[in-house]
Amino acid sequence: MPRELAVTFWTYILKCADGSYYTGHTDDLEFRLAQHDQGAIPTCHTFSRRPVELVYSQAFDEREDAFRAERQIKGWRREKKEALITGRFDLLPSLARAARRGVLRQAQDERVLRQAQDERVSQPDARWMRHALDLALRGQHEDDEIPVGAVVVSAEGELLGEGWNRNITQSDPTAHAEVVAMRAAGAKVGNYRLLGATLYVTLEPCAMCAMAMVHARVSRVVYGATDPKTGAAGSVFDLLTDPRHNHRVEVQGGVLAEEASQRLTNYFRAKRGRPLI
Repeated sequence: MPRELAVTFWTYILKCADGSYYTGHTDDLEFRLAQHDQGAIPTCHTFSRRPVELVYSQAFDEREDAFRAERQIKGWRREKKEALITGRFDLLPSLARAARRGVLRQAQDERVLRQAQDERVSQPDARWMRHALDLALRGQHEDDEIPVGAVVVSAEGELLGEGWNRNITQSDPTAHAEVVAMRAAGAKVGNYRLLGATLYVTLEPCAMCAMAMVHARVSRVVYGATDPKTGAAGSVFDLLTDPRHNHRVEVQGGVLAEEASQRLTNYFRAKRGRPLI
């Protein structure tokens, strides 16, 4: 039998035409560099800052390790990134100490920002997202599914459909929480069009779910945690507001994002036998 090829995951840093740095991760470095060069991701930082130059890359055996390295480097100041790029590893400890002096102020700023974001969230949005989070928890406990929940609500505030991930339970690759909820909503209203409806989901929709929402003519999507790997509401792709479609969906992200993200993180940590946060 042929041996299964091992996959290598990469964390990389690009230097953009304006001198800024972009950090990402991928399982196909050559293909991802071509995407950046060709401007294949309009929502990406590099799109309007081409040409780009690969200045650093590091290989990992696990995607999670590459993603963790990406997030760590993204949090570094420019001086520390440049020390890594040039191989001046001896400078990293002192630069880290300098960065830590600003950690308290940064944490305070982040708390103020989160408070301001929470104040902008309407009570109905918070209530329905809380309901979606409860559904996600049910999916985890009842079906051992990845904890993602979704709710479809009419323009008048009526619950039309709800659901959680059912991929494993139903042996159905399309049974994401959003699709399950839209199927229930369509059955209730007797129409595959969900005009005027708002869909609440705890995780940024993927490309499949985003296009299903466009086809259903959903008016608005509200999501919790962003998905930096496959998010199609602005993180990786921006399918819901693409002007080339004959219908565009209003998007609001980051509603109860911290709780939604922590639940997902804890789920995967538990699967890997790691301490919860």
